[in-house]
Amino acid sequence: MIRVAVKSRSHCLSGGLVALALLTVPNADKIDCSNVADRYKAAVAQIVDALRSYATCVAASDKRDDCAAEMQALDDAHDDFADAVADSKSCR
Repeated sequence: MIRVAVKSRSHCLSGGLVALALLTVPNADKIDCSNVADRYKAAVAQIVDALRSYATCVAASDKRDDCAAEMQALDDAHDDFADAVADSKSCR
């Protein structure tokens, strides 16, 4: 009889914790939409910086550097920019 009472209490406790967790989870859409303007501005700045770095590398390459790292940084910056644009469209 004691085992049953302990099991019941633990089931109630775990069920309560799950319910509490679900109630306290913030709405991810609202968080994204409230930050979308800042994320967009940061993505634009990241693109501009990466583009400058890539252009500088290409100009100074003198047939020695393929500027792959700078191109990868630009590609990554573009991915962040595309994500920010997509999020911006979904928040309207």
